[in-house]
Amino acid sequence: MFKSRKVQPICKKCRLFDEKKGLCQVVILHEGQRIHLPVFPDDACFFENQFTAINEEGQTEHFKVGVEQVKFWVEDSKTGEKTNGNGVVKIEYPETFFGPDKHG
Repeated sequence: MFKSRKVQPICKKCRLFDEKKGLCQVVILHEGQRIHLPVFPDDACFFENQFTAINEEGQTEHFKVGVEQVKFWVEDSKTGEKTNGNGVVKIEYPETFFGPDKHG
């Protein structure tokens, strides 16, 4: 039976590291812009780091940025097959992507 190993959170060990461009391939969407972080091969994963911030009341808060996978594609409205042309945009995202469920 195949046993998967956890990938070390170091850029050069991650399949999302683009060595030629020196970029992390995780897309950060900010104000409509697609951003890739510049990284070095031996950098620890930015998305695994613990950060500290001070809120409006002056209290310290600790958080992780985290990464969630979201997929977009277009399907032909008649056949349901994926297409590069016009059609219905489909989006797949984790249940908690928009925050905790406040309805139930």
